[in-house]
Amino acid sequence: MDRFIDRFAVVLVALAAMLWGTDALFRAPLLKHLSSDRLVQSTQLVFMEHLILVILCLPLLWRARHEIRRLKAAQWQAIAAIGVGASALATVLFTLSFGYGHFIETLLLQKVQPLFAIVLANLWLRERISPQAWLWVPVALVGAYLLAIPDPLHPERAWADFHVAAAVFAVAAAALWGSATVFGRYALAGVGFTTLTALRFTFGLPALAVVLPLIGGLGAFGQYRAGDVPIYFELALVPGLIGLLLYYRGLASTPASLATLAELAFPITGVLVNLYLVTPRQSITSWQVAGIAVLWLAIAALDFANARQPARLQPAVA
Repeated sequence: MDRFIDRFAVVLVALAAMLWGTDALFRAPLLKHLSSDRLVQSTQLVFMEHLILVILCLPLLWRARHEIRRLKAAQWQAIAAIGVGASALATVLFTLSFGYGHFIETLLLQKVQPLFAIVLANLWLRERISPQAWLWVPVALVGAYLLAIPDPLHPERAWADFHVAAAVFAVAAAALWGSATVFGRYALAGVGFTTLTALRFTFGLPALAVVLPLIGGLGAFGQYRAGDVPIYFELALVPGLIGLLLYYRGLASTPASLATLAELAFPITGVLVNLYLVTPRQSITSWQVAGIAVLWLAIAALDFANARQPARLQPAVA
């Protein structure tokens, strides 16, 4: 079974990214009535999400207690960077960007993530993408672009209401997530994928707990409604726990450089959810359908390249 999963590890990462794309379905109704302060609103939402996830992951942490004790200092540093940087800060930044309502801008700029991940994987993990895989990098990027821009022949329309703050937050989140892909690949040499998933949330929660009172976010908890509870659990389970379990299982058998390209599948569900469920006044264009086909073609080719050249960890820093 493990050998079969390893064979389709890149596809597994892509499927996880597609689950992340359902995020807006759960996040949008919560953003409508929480605090009007975007920073408080975003931090509070991510804090509650992490609180639920840590509670759900307690059995995983207990089962992995002996494995956790064997972690080295460098692995702890990588896990801390993932939890604080990617799980907490990046999610807040992305939610901030999303809160401006410029969904296309946020989704498109988030696609610069592979640039950060490939460079860091090359420098730190000594990963080298095969010539065959390099050929599919621009194809994957084109597919993601076609998905994010409904009319690629007139891209100026998508940028007509460009918002600087939304762009900055989206790029910052992309940089943190791209780095987390590399740190996660490194950490998986010492822990299982379920353990890393649980530790990611566990490190993220204290960071959010420190930030929330500093920005005056404690009082905003009075704005919760009873109907928010099931939405929070759905947010924590679908794009959160299930998505990351699939992701780290796939990443365990995939070079970070290829995994970050597979994560470009994120806007497939992200665009569909926004168009049909969050803002159902629009419809998907033929260009976006072509983008889905092109992106999956590239992911299938990258999966084939990964199967022919198994990943090897060679961290530059001990």
